[in-house]
Amino acid sequence: MEVRECRDWIAGDWRAPGGALPGWICDANTGEPLLRQVQSTPAAVEDALAAAAALHESGEWRGRAPEQRAESLLRIAAALEPRASELAALESRCTGVVIATNESLAKLAAATFRAAAEWLCGEQAPPRWTGAHGEVSLLRLPLGPAAVIAPWNAPAAIACHKVASALAAGCPVILKPSEFAPFCGGLLAEACAAAELPPAAFQLLHGGAECGAALAGDARIAAVSFTGGLAGGRAVAALCARDLKPAQLELGGNNPLIVLPGADLDAAADGAAQALITLNGQWCRGLGRLLVQRELAGALREALCQRLAALRIGSSLDPQSQLGPLAHEAHRDGVRAAVDALRQGGGELHQPKAAPPQGWFQPPTLVSGAPPALCDEEIFGPVATVHEFGDEAEALQLANRTPYGLAAYIFGPEERALQLAPRIRAGSVKWNGVGLLGLHPLAPRPAWGLSGLGDEGTAASIEFFRGHRVLGAAGPAPQSAHA
Repeated sequence: MEVRECRDWIAGDWRAPGGALPGWICDANTGEPLLRQVQSTPAAVEDALAAAAALHESGEWRGRAPEQRAESLLRIAAALEPRASELAALESRCTGVVIATNESLAKLAAATFRAAAEWLCGEQAPPRWTGAHGEVSLLRLPLGPAAVIAPWNAPAAIACHKVASALAAGCPVILKPSEFAPFCGGLLAEACAAAELPPAAFQLLHGGAECGAALAGDARIAAVSFTGGLAGGRAVAALCARDLKPAQLELGGNNPLIVLPGADLDAAADGAAQALITLNGQWCRGLGRLLVQRELAGALREALCQRLAALRIGSSLDPQSQLGPLAHEAHRDGVRAAVDALRQGGGELHQPKAAPPQGWFQPPTLVSGAPPALCDEEIFGPVATVHEFGDEAEALQLANRTPYGLAAYIFGPEERALQLAPRIRAGSVKWNGVGLLGLHPLAPRPAWGLSGLGDEGTAASIEFFRGHRVLGAAGPAPQSAHA
């Protein structure tokens, strides 16, 4: 598997980034350094911004009919699809996510362009009204050049969804992938070139927070879509606030999974295990807190530990692996520090399966008995705290005690889940199942509290990159009574 040097893609030309960061892109399974992390120069950032602004001003991309933009998106999807296996292997190596999961996510990367194209072709015309002096019409127009700042946990799927949405809306887009997992950017640039987009419709820059801040803080950028941690989201929001431009922020979760009386304990244990290990726990909608009715707690923990003990933990490139390493060394160390703080705070660790000593592995871990006040922050690894409750009122209080609100899960009788779900402060609530994807392709993915700002989803993300303009005749000015 070839690991190629990262390059910028600016106005249709490849460039060497020109700068270096102190860190390395490493093989998460071994810690072996693969490539030095790179940074685009300020001159490169300026060139990309100027090219995006000029393209938007020209109308060459935004002026195309929705059906024409949809055709371009389908060509991008067609160019990405044959490279899904290559993309999956690259991302498994640098993120630690197991290849079986990344193969699905790599296919999803191309599918997001198809979904955006299909939505464009099926979009209903904007409403029209009859005003006092004639017809009043509504236009949905691209806001302008957009910046996409993508994370390292599911880089290609997330970046492609955001880029497809911006392009569908008619916006030129500049992508900055994570410095820890940048490989999707180059493949996407090649796909956009093969699809014969205008040269500045899609551009690619590299780097860390400095590059992201240069994009988000520039007045020529009309909208920013960011997925990542709370600190990064707050920094992006502060930069966008200066220009009062929209920011779409998908941040952390620390999500509750509630097990009610009458739940199928085997299904609940399966769901909790899936929510704990998907993307190695590096999943904003993953399990953070397991809330179990007191009489069920012992049986559920035993069933869950049995499942965790049977996991295949190993190389992310092994098709048989179910849990791989964490994405990078600093993150692994942070997860271990969080687990140690819970233990020192009174928590009891349950680690039924050991992790390999080499690489950046963290064994799947349950922590019971830790005070809820120590368990409010997301750990973002295969670690969950376990809390017992007596009745549904206490379960609801535990579920809603954190400042986050991304996802929640309920296992129990459906009629009780239907009663409880609307009262949980989360953007999505699923019952008697988990699942990596949303409940429906057209359903939005909202966030409450510190989990983010603005909805995501096929329709929601396209709408994020557009603004409304109302047109109509106002008629003559009213005459003064003294005229």
